[in-house]
Amino acid sequence: MKKHIGVLERAELVTTENVGHVRNCKLGVRRLEEEAMWIESYRQLWEACFDELDKLVEGLNRKERVDGRRKK
Repeated sequence: MKKHIGVLERAELVTTENVGHVRNCKLGVRRLEEEAMWIESYRQLWEACFDELDKLVEGLNRKERVDGRRKK
């Protein structure tokens, strides 16, 4: 656990204070704005890709239904 807290401290995501045998952790000065923006950009990219995939699948399903009616 101490190693994980150390990583977060170096990234300035948490600060720690030793009080006796207890180590109190608080959110650091740096928040996750940059990371959140990066995640959001990829979320938008993947959402657009999945929207296009949905359109493609719907088009193929529609074509399959029409072609199936013609064969009967």
